[in-house]
Amino acid sequence: MPSKEKIVSNLSLIHQLQNTLKKVFKVNINTHSSNDMIQSEKFLQSVLDGIEDSIRIVDRDFNIVFLNEMAVKRAGNSGKNMIGGKCYEESWNNSKPCPHCATWKCFESDKPQQSLTTYKLNGSERYLELLSFPIKNDVGKTIYAIEFERDITERKNLEQEREEQRKELSERVQELKLAYKELQSIHNQLLQAEKLASIGQITSCLAHELDSPLTTISGHCELLEEDLKNEKALSRLTVINNQVLRCQKTIREILDFSRKSRGIKTLQDINTLIKNTISLMEHVLKVNKIQINLNLDDKIPQVSVDENQMQQVFFNLLRNSIDAMPDGGEIKISSIFKQDTNTLELSFDDTGYGIQKADMNSIFEPFFTTKAPGKGTGLGLNICIDIMKNHGGDIFVKSNEGKGTSFIVFLPVNEGNTT
Repeated sequence: MPSKEKIVSNLSLIHQLQNTLKKVFKVNINTHSSNDMIQSEKFLQSVLDGIEDSIRIVDRDFNIVFLNEMAVKRAGNSGKNMIGGKCYEESWNNSKPCPHCATWKCFESDKPQQSLTTYKLNGSERYLELLSFPIKNDVGKTIYAIEFERDITERKNLEQEREEQRKELSERVQELKLAYKELQSIHNQLLQAEKLASIGQITSCLAHELDSPLTTISGHCELLEEDLKNEKALSRLTVINNQVLRCQKTIREILDFSRKSRGIKTLQDINTLIKNTISLMEHVLKVNKIQINLNLDDKIPQVSVDENQMQQVFFNLLRNSIDAMPDGGEIKISSIFKQDTNTLELSFDDTGYGIQKADMNSIFEPFFTTKAPGKGTGLGLNICIDIMKNHGGDIFVKSNEGKGTSFIVFLPVNEGNTT
């Protein structure tokens, strides 16, 4: 279909020609030999021959009364003999006005009309845009119509090509979306695999942690069998209860950590999450002779995070520090709220052997590890930074080889999510 701008342009041209056209046909009807008719026809012919579109002028009976040079060329040898014939017969070989005809609508409405049709040329399909503009008499009745025929095959082919490209692009976008979902699924599997690897490392420690209270329970049960009526029975039952609660607490923490994250963010106290993670690793820290030094700002605001994912970040950072201090050492953990940037800054500083300069740019890459075979998967830090990015935060590392490493975690505090 023609654009609004082209229709306006064509209308402007037609309005400029209308006075001349009226003169031509008024003289043509009343004075066939006047000089005015000859001069007007020459002027009209010259103007319309300069237009590259095929142009015909027809009367209300669809008789062709004028053809420009382009219309004659398109008609071939028969073009000059078309004057006086019916346009639908001469141009389309039909016995009545064509279904796609815009001219009969122009006569009925006294307004410009447009339509689109196709035709065959040398076996290939061509697109033709048809425009029809009224020429009215003094009382506003349309007595002639100017028909413009414009071959827009190249434009239509270009539009179709663009549409095919758009569809192909849409298909590629869908493929990328599916690939992204698949990558997300793989990432979630890796996330869970890393948790399972972490749990495997603390399983042996868990056995020791549970063995001591269970032994105590067993011993007191034997004593109860002997002294059930003894006054000390109540106090021994209290000891048993405390030890059972200790077992339940340890097991519950491990189960909470090992479950899959639901991906739901809730308001959390970051200091509490850090302490809970330390509690989970209490026996590991004790066995490896690691001291924890906490410097947590008790006035930091709560933030909206995925509790399980955030604990996994803290767990992985602590585990890395423990592995870097095989002979024991100290981990300093601090938290502070930076009001100027509306950000929480968390620091995990250890006194381990540090990171070599050659490895600094690779430590966050998946499957990169400096640990001995079987000691690490190389996913921990990659998962940590991925979780922080998903929370709008980041992790940076500083290390002094042989003296220790600092991991600095930045977590934004969004307005409306603070208390």
